[in-house]
Amino acid sequence: MDLIVIGKIVNTHGLNGTLKVKSFTDFKEQRYHKGAPLYIAFERDYISVTVKSHKEVKSLDLLAFDEFDNINQVEKFKGCDLVINKELIHKLDNDEFYFGQIIGREVYHDDKLIGKCIDIRDYPQGEVLVVKTKEKEVLIPFRKEFVKEVNKKDNKLNIIMWEGLL
Repeated sequence: MDLIVIGKIVNTHGLNGTLKVKSFTDFKEQRYHKGAPLYIAFERDYISVTVKSHKEVKSLDLLAFDEFDNINQVEKFKGCDLVINKELIHKLDNDEFYFGQIIGREVYHDDKLIGKCIDIRDYPQGEVLVVKTKEKEVLIPFRKEFVKEVNKKDNKLNIIMWEGLL
């Protein structure tokens, strides 16, 4: 089964089994509608779930599933990824990507390895790449001024070096 990460479960909400999810999808209406099939990546396995309800609160999504009705059943899912079957993804333009296609790629500047993209954070100003170098983690805006190319063939990111960036 080929799956794509669309969110991360960050916490529980209330006592009825509702989960707080940090979403990575721009298609929330289609992903989280009542009856939508999703999977929770848990301990090297995928647990099939069906959306019971969805509500947006600030920058998080509150999701309840038909399979769970109390906090004790879902606490173990904190930190787990929420995924969908790859067949359900939308076709994106050439310069658009799913977060899961970026996280894990090596980051280069002029063929010199800088580090590896370990996360993408979504801020009001835009997405920011979290790149783990040998010494530290650095934040690089995911914008054309900083990211020269996302090379799908070689599975790497090429950045434009700015003074003070690293």
